[in-house]
Amino acid sequence: MDEQEQLSRDSEISFAVLGKAKEFVLIRIDGPIDEAARATAVERGFAYCGVMSVKDGQAGVICEPDLDSAVTMLHAAIAFGAQVAERLREKPKGDSVEWLERLYQLPDTRVN
Repeated sequence: MDEQEQLSRDSEISFAVLGKAKEFVLIRIDGPIDEAARATAVERGFAYCGVMSVKDGQAGVICEPDLDSAVTMLHAAIAFGAQVAERLREKPKGDSVEWLERLYQLPDTRVN
């Protein structure tokens, strides 16, 4: 197993970057692979540029050793950060938000 495979397997969040110059596609590789994104990358003739991941709150990046891949990875970094933020954002569970809103609207019956 090479460094890139090891990084992606050990990470909680992991994306492969395919592209050229300022155009790229992030493909999630820590779960089911998005076949539509992969097909888009193939249609556009994108090359594999590297992997970006997060493990224990630390970002990890391994890039292919050419200038084009490095430029593409730099452009993909912002989109990667947005994907990580979205995945880490806690989603409300059940009706807890609604319940808290109703609780806040109850009259205060405490005695001064």
